[in-house]
Amino acid sequence: MLKRMIIAITASSIMMASCKKDEPVIECTETTTEVNLPATYNFDNVCYSGQTARLDMLAEMTAELKKANAGTQVDSALLMKMFSNTGSPFADAALNTSGKQLRSKTYSSVGANNVQYFEYLIKRQGDISQNAGNTWSSGNAGVATSGTKKYFFDENGVEYTQLIEKGLMGAVFYYNVAEVYTRAGKIGASVDNTTVTPGEGTDMEHHWDEAFGYFGAPIDYSTSNTTDARYHAKYAQKGDAAGLGTISNVMTQFIKGRYGISNKDYGMRDAAATDLREEYELVLATTAIHYLNSGKSNFSDDALRNHALSEAYAFIFSLAYNADKKISTADLNTVKGYFEVTAGPATVPSFLTVTVADINAAIDKLSTVYGLDSVKATL
Repeated sequence: MLKRMIIAITASSIMMASCKKDEPVIECTETTTEVNLPATYNFDNVCYSGQTARLDMLAEMTAELKKANAGTQVDSALLMKMFSNTGSPFADAALNTSGKQLRSKTYSSVGANNVQYFEYLIKRQGDISQNAGNTWSSGNAGVATSGTKKYFFDENGVEYTQLIEKGLMGAVFYYNVAEVYTRAGKIGASVDNTTVTPGEGTDMEHHWDEAFGYFGAPIDYSTSNTTDARYHAKYAQKGDAAGLGTISNVMTQFIKGRYGISNKDYGMRDAAATDLREEYELVLATTAIHYLNSGKSNFSDDALRNHALSEAYAFIFSLAYNADKKISTADLNTVKGYFEVTAGPATVPSFLTVTVADINAAIDKLSTVYGLDSVKATL
């Protein structure tokens, strides 16, 4: 089943890229002029409470998943309820009554049902975490320890906590920014940008604000103010530390797009939408390389190596959720292939036979595609 789902996701990525790239994504009828953009995402009538709720939901899911690291079996039934927000599963009561959920916002299309993929991962984590009291070894699920750090892996050395958390960051947060809220259906000509709803702005403004909410950044996020950054906003710091300016680049496009929408400068809006997708994709790519480097530098340590490679694999997997992605589907499959094996009828991630040469090949492919050769060693 997992093989069919992974193959289907890849096929859908090809279909999505081929059918959307040639479309005029958003109308562009006005001329962009030179302006002084605001320094922060501080606009009137901004609301993205639904996105904040989903970030909080994933945080509670991750906390449950991480119980396996301490030797406790995770409650997959509870995790499934958290995924769909049914049965009041959250400790934060406001989330239970928010009317929001992660499941309905997870990328899913004909032939590429990521909802089923993540439900599979959740159920399997519950099953294999029965072994959370065991010590991990090749071929046997359990907890691997390095100093004070403990991680629960399946028999292939894969940490499902990372596949689920980072995977949902891609399939929900990144996907909705790249393929929903920066596209014509949410900010195009048919979307109202005149009628202001107090607290939410126009429909077009609100949709753009919802995209910003998925990034996980405070409105004044900058290199000198990183304290409250969450999820992808936090991981933007990896590329920023290597001198790529990923924090300011993403924030500038978010600010530029909202300013353009509010001032009905649709040339500015269109340019920001295109550039935002590119800059956000770079956050995922630089983070993937960062964790590949970590896996390589800790190669002799089972716990640290497998933990880092699990994170890297999830970020690599997430690159598919953008029709305008810089990496080709063929190259993406090549990179994933360094960390996958055929196990019976399924193709699954496995780190048991991964070599330093495999990791270097994955790093080199990503760095070539994204123009990162000069900084790949420092990410």
